[in-house]
Amino acid sequence: MKHLVVHFFAALLFAGSFAVLPIRAQDAATTLGLSVRFRTMKNTERMSDETRKLVEELEAKARAATGGQKYGEALKYYSRAIALIRNQPWTPAREMSVAMQIKLDRAVFDPGDVARITISQSFAPDEPIAGKLGGSVSLKDSKQEKELKAVSGVEPDFTKPVSIEAAIPDLADGNYQLTLTLIPKDGEPIVKPAPILIARGLNAQAAAIKKRAALVAAKLKADKKDGLSLAIPAVEYAASMVEMANSGRLSVERADVKGAVVNASATLDRIEKGEDPLRASRGDIQWAYRSAVDDTVQPYRFYIPANYDAKKKWPMVVALHGMGGDENSFFAGYDNGAIRRVAEERGYVVVCPKGRGPYSMYLAAAERDVIDVINEMKRDFSIDDDRVYLMGHSMGGYGSWSIAVNNPDVFAAIGPIAGGGTPFSRPKLKAITHVPWVVVHGDKDPTVSVEESRKMVKFGKELGVEIKYIEVPGGNHGDVVVPAFKDIFDWFDAHKRRPKAAATNQ
Repeated sequence: MKHLVVHFFAALLFAGSFAVLPIRAQDAATTLGLSVRFRTMKNTERMSDETRKLVEELEAKARAATGGQKYGEALKYYSRAIALIRNQPWTPAREMSVAMQIKLDRAVFDPGDVARITISQSFAPDEPIAGKLGGSVSLKDSKQEKELKAVSGVEPDFTKPVSIEAAIPDLADGNYQLTLTLIPKDGEPIVKPAPILIARGLNAQAAAIKKRAALVAAKLKADKKDGLSLAIPAVEYAASMVEMANSGRLSVERADVKGAVVNASATLDRIEKGEDPLRASRGDIQWAYRSAVDDTVQPYRFYIPANYDAKKKWPMVVALHGMGGDENSFFAGYDNGAIRRVAEERGYVVVCPKGRGPYSMYLAAAERDVIDVINEMKRDFSIDDDRVYLMGHSMGGYGSWSIAVNNPDVFAAIGPIAGGGTPFSRPKLKAITHVPWVVVHGDKDPTVSVEESRKMVKFGKELGVEIKYIEVPGGNHGDVVVPAFKDIFDWFDAHKRRPKAAATNQ
């Protein structure tokens, strides 16, 4: 079976659409995410020769559409190929479901607010739905579902966006799914959910904190309290999370937006009292800094063990998220943040940068973000310079190698999981012959071929790198990660940073 996803990663490096150009970035990112999902399915599911031929023809069309930045057409072809793989009929209703997009005017609501749902479409269906659509707008959580509005007489053509409004009822604060359901005369319903947060007064609270933070920052500057000023970006970012959620740049399902605003207010209280808000911090912490690259506020998340004592030096692991993830991925996923439990048991600080976004490949400003976060942690905590380690999964595995070769004196060891080398990192491997590697990959990985790690291990051994390679029999792309933590941390325990002259032939 051929595993070709890595070629898509490589194409991404040279296309520039995701790392450099902001134009149509969201459509491009959606296409990228679906293409990875498609390729994983293609490399996993059994198909007849006839079906595989049709799937590959659709894949070729999707690639061509992506190359021409026709992302809607690419979505159509990938989605049709997925339907073929799943042996599902490609009906007008299914095609419209793929084409149709909904966007809310905001995601954080007070009861009584009116939600405006704008319906559009990313491509023109080949076979339009006959007749008008009816349906409803509903709101539900894990315990209940409530219809907010009945919908009727909707034309099944959204080339010109159509808006539907519905009032948010008086429900308890919490996370909900606002769902638009449209039902054609013939065919299955088209269901489009959108996560929302009901949080009384949160929009106003966030706006008030942003104003208060600006006033506090100005006073700190006037009083020349530069140390405390460094905590202001974390407050600004937390307050901006509401705005980010409302604009669709942050999912209220993935982040504790309400908790972040509450914590931001408490952080400001401590700053105004002249206290270092991080001095007594332990456990799981969301933070941010202001980047010198473009003066933006960039988030990161870290874990400080309960017995942390600044009088001694602590080892630190930098964990890089995979494609589609962010600074929360290692803390919210991977067995509900198992890395935190490992860090606590082993006495490690763990930090997860955002890397500028979910599809950055840790290039350019994204790489700088990782290094900046390391420096932020070293400034705020007692980190052992000789025990800073780099690991990552999938895209983060690629990033582990690419960041290490560009920063060869920073890391004591690296631990790529289900990753590989980019065309930029492979020629530079001589720079890290003194840095030991522990590499993990499942031999049945349908997303990133095991051959990618095998090639890197081969190159590394030829250069004399100290390497432990763990190839998991039957392991797929995701299930190898958490079991690998023990071996990776064991490896980190056994290695400290050494100069380039200490590289030995293995």
